[in-house]
Amino acid sequence: MPERFERDDFHRGAVTARIMALAKTSQAKMLVVDDDELELALLCDRLESCGLDVRRATNGAEALALLEKEWFPVVLTDWQMPVMSGVEMTEQLRARGAHDTYVIMLTVLDSGFDYERAYEAGVDDYLNKKRPEVELLARVHAAFSTVSLRRQLREAREKLLDLTQSTTTASPT
Repeated sequence: MPERFERDDFHRGAVTARIMALAKTSQAKMLVVDDDELELALLCDRLESCGLDVRRATNGAEALALLEKEWFPVVLTDWQMPVMSGVEMTEQLRARGAHDTYVIMLTVLDSGFDYERAYEAGVDDYLNKKRPEVELLARVHAAFSTVSLRRQLREAREKLLDLTQSTTTASPT
């Protein structure tokens, strides 16, 4: 018979341990955007308890203002907010060329159309707010891993381009 886990055991789980290790070894900061103050506080407290550096915004416009001043590898955003929705914020973020930022949409909206609309806007991942907490933490960990891999790939491409240009310049024509 499997062991029964207590609530405190969950907080010491494998996903939390991975995020905590990641937070110690990299620039693990993220932006959480939600107009519901309680939801925002709960999300931020949980993510901060894993060692992440978390900033807050209450709508898409406020988030974009923060993103203009500072780069956040991961943005966790609600869809439905006053002033500017999470989808509109993502569209504007992508239009500005911010493709290194990983955007996770966290919303109550759950139809196939909603998923399509979010991905069309440039969202990288989509979660329903009814999800288990461990799923959110696993997706956040995956987001940081993806950002790291994207940056490594870009750096490798730049080095390859430099090498190609050096070889072309050095060889006689």
